[in-house]
Amino acid sequence: MLKMVALLLGLIAPLSPMSAAQPAAAQIPAAEPAAVQAVVHFAQEKASRPQASWKQFDTMNGISLNDTKKDLLAKKGKPLRVTQDRLSGCTEYHYQDVSAGLCGGIVDYVHVDASSGKMQVNGTWVPLSKAEIERAFGKPQFVAEDGNVYIRGYHAIKVYQHPDSGALQGVDFFDSTTE
Repeated sequence: MLKMVALLLGLIAPLSPMSAAQPAAAQIPAAEPAAVQAVVHFAQEKASRPQASWKQFDTMNGISLNDTKKDLLAKKGKPLRVTQDRLSGCTEYHYQDVSAGLCGGIVDYVHVDASSGKMQVNGTWVPLSKAEIERAFGKPQFVAEDGNVYIRGYHAIKVYQHPDSGALQGVDFFDSTTE
């Protein structure tokens, strides 16, 4: 049986494009454009797809929507300032990179200002630009005058834009079932 396989390979070898009659170096340039095109196509496809790790949003800048005041202080430390929202009655804890609104002792929302330049979602940093956010999360589930909404699981991220200029203003992380 082994002799038969060797005989068949010997008969097929002269018909293959990689025959011994052609130097190996002469064949590389002919194959290179197709290989390069395949690699470029794969990279473009991968870049346009949302990252699989974001099947759900769990944290933003290290803060979970299940965190208590004690959890928040343990994770982020003493805030730069604490303010009270008159409309909602929630307390906002302001840090250099993020603000967190606590209602009833639990984090209700997390806000990252555009001036931060980046946000951290589930431990992965995402630059705060419309193109990078769309590259990371894919197409938004909702498009509004003031921004785009991405939903994963029970949580959502809204990217706020200035209605006239389209400039990114900030990003909110919240429970999608309450908004």
